[in-house]
Amino acid sequence: MEKEFHPPRRLGLILQGGLILALSAVGGYFFYLATQDLSGLDFILHLLIALVVLIPLPLLGYRFYALLTAEYILRRDGLVIHWGLRREDIPLRNIEWIRPANELGFRLPLPWLRLPGAILGSRPVSELGQVEFMAVDLTHMLLVATPEKIFAISPTDVGQFAAVFQQINELGSLAPIEPQSIYPKIFIGHVWEDKLARSFIMASLGVGLVLLAVVGFALTQLEMIAWTGSGYDVPAERLLLLPVLEGFILLANLAIGLFIYRRGEDMRIAAYLLWGSAGFTGLFLLVGSLVLIF
Repeated sequence: MEKEFHPPRRLGLILQGGLILALSAVGGYFFYLATQDLSGLDFILHLLIALVVLIPLPLLGYRFYALLTAEYILRRDGLVIHWGLRREDIPLRNIEWIRPANELGFRLPLPWLRLPGAILGSRPVSELGQVEFMAVDLTHMLLVATPEKIFAISPTDVGQFAAVFQQINELGSLAPIEPQSIYPKIFIGHVWEDKLARSFIMASLGVGLVLLAVVGFALTQLEMIAWTGSGYDVPAERLLLLPVLEGFILLANLAIGLFIYRRGEDMRIAAYLLWGSAGFTGLFLLVGSLVLIF
């Protein structure tokens, strides 16, 4: 017997997706302005604004993906919680009780850094102990108590979830699942243990650092450079666009590669190619920077 439940996703996906698009548009606009500025001060200002606006995108992108793939699976042998790279396997015998959060009799403290459709994180609650949230809102929130901690989840149909759990609990478990806690940092650790993956990532990062060092040294020696294709000289600070662009490419390829890598052996070659291509892109940008400098 197995039943899958999902959190109510629509509002969270719309709001988080809209925020991602808005930040991407604003950041891209200021990045474009930076490429057109003739004044070194205006260039630095617009580039800083673009960076500040774009920095939250990886976190927002992960939360969007996590909400899109989130599920709670009730089985006769226990409960499995998936939320992005986070997974918790709870044997049936370890579930002490399940109850709605709005029936606690007190206001449940929520994590500080939360968004619509993404109530994530852990908080100690004096009446309950440690509570880990993998939920979207308070309306659908259920608390699942185990000896170690309490999990806050939010299946769309709270009543049906409770009914299925009651039915499974009455039937009992024949072969309980092994308790398991998988966190994103554990998965990243597994990637780091892969020598080939680590080599590609470190090589790409190394190229990016060399590019940044070359540009940084050039800025101490030059005031103006001949910008390719523009026909006029521009402030040397514009060279900073190259390591910034390399940084965005490296982060994007690293994030996409991680999601591909976790799909198994057949997809790992694609992840290697992504991580390696970031290094090759960095090499092309490094050559471009040397052309502009000399």
